[in-house]
Amino acid sequence: MPKTPQKRAPDGKWEMPANNLCERLGQFVMAWSLIEATIEIGIGEQLGTAPLETSIVTAGLMFKARSSILLGLLNRRPDKNAEAISLLKELRNLEDRNDFMHSIIGGNSSLLWFNRRKMNEKFASKIERYSLIRMNSALLHCTDLSVKLGKALGITKEGYEKFFQDSHNAANNL
Repeated sequence: MPKTPQKRAPDGKWEMPANNLCERLGQFVMAWSLIEATIEIGIGEQLGTAPLETSIVTAGLMFKARSSILLGLLNRRPDKNAEAISLLKELRNLEDRNDFMHSIIGGNSSLLWFNRRKMNEKFASKIERYSLIRMNSALLHCTDLSVKLGKALGITKEGYEKFFQDSHNAANNL
């Protein structure tokens, strides 16, 4: 779906967006969490570390650092890991995620808008508007990438669950 950056800030009545827009945003955040967790598991598998040690190493790292580590590890065998490498690169460039996670959010009954502000050499501000259709598209794309990354890394649903149960239980000596 094409991006719709806006030069002019929204004016008029700001209000809580419709529940279906907020639900999609929450679902996107959950799908993104699966991606972050899949990357963590992938790092552990590449390093051959136990879940607790992997979680300790990755706990303070944000997405960019985690994905860089996993890319570096996967690039030791680029032919074998080509699909996972490609998916990680695509995820690193997923603008919807940056809009959702690094913006000031506003909205009305039919739209959510995200004001992305950056400071490089000068201050920049852009606004992206998301209708329900655009939110659905972003959510489906993120979910699809999450599933594909897990498969490319050989991570099963059961392996995913076990990793986090083991990590949590080990951290709490259960």
